[in-house]
Amino acid sequence: MLRKTISIDEQLFSQLKEEGILDHFKNFSDLVSNSLQKTIVIMQKENYRKQIEAMANDPIVLDDIEEIQEDFKFADSEDNAL
Repeated sequence: MLRKTISIDEQLFSQLKEEGILDHFKNFSDLVSNSLQKTIVIMQKENYRKQIEAMANDPIVLDDIEEIQEDFKFADSEDNAL
């Protein structure tokens, strides 16, 4: 376990106590770790979304998609004939 010191806004900490949020965790460290893990997941999803968005506008990717569609055109028409 890595130990780090953090500073937190006093009003934010009071709100955590008033809302009973701290009661759902073993300790404050557990709350911070849990929150950071959720932040990592959110950021990973956002980064993935941005990568997909960038790929959607990438001419090389679009050419690859077109080529794949062309390759499977015959196979798709066989399924429709059945």
